[in-house]
Amino acid sequence: MLKRVCFSFAISGMCGLIVYMLMEFVGEVLLGAENFSGLTPEYMTYFPSETLALGTAVLFHGLIGAAFCAATVVYEKAELGFVLQNVIYFIVTGAVWIPVVSFVWQLYRYPAAFFSTLGGFVMTYIIMSVVGYNITKKEVAQINALLAEEN
Repeated sequence: MLKRVCFSFAISGMCGLIVYMLMEFVGEVLLGAENFSGLTPEYMTYFPSETLALGTAVLFHGLIGAAFCAATVVYEKAELGFVLQNVIYFIVTGAVWIPVVSFVWQLYRYPAAFFSTLGGFVMTYIIMSVVGYNITKKEVAQINALLAEEN
């Protein structure tokens, strides 16, 4: 599990870095905006340099990925049931990503952005739950079919 969490941290951090680089490329090169940054000016005031602000943001993205990976341990506890597993996963991951994203993107300053971000994550949770439910339902049907054949 620790290996998976570390790998998720690295992948999420790398994806965050790539997104920030793409944002800067589009902003500065394609749109011609001078000194464009994907980071909010309010966030950057917490750091002595833009490099430290970006590095910290990338680490925060890694933390989110690690939390999402680590929280999957709840799905190994079959006795909890699928609905309870999803609720616990939502609470645990939300306890990490909501404050991190709110701080990095300064969402508490921009209510429309906060609610849009929250809505996007909730939709992701819903999609993940529906897909997971359908996969589990098919697996249970296959197991029941095998058991019926044995009897």
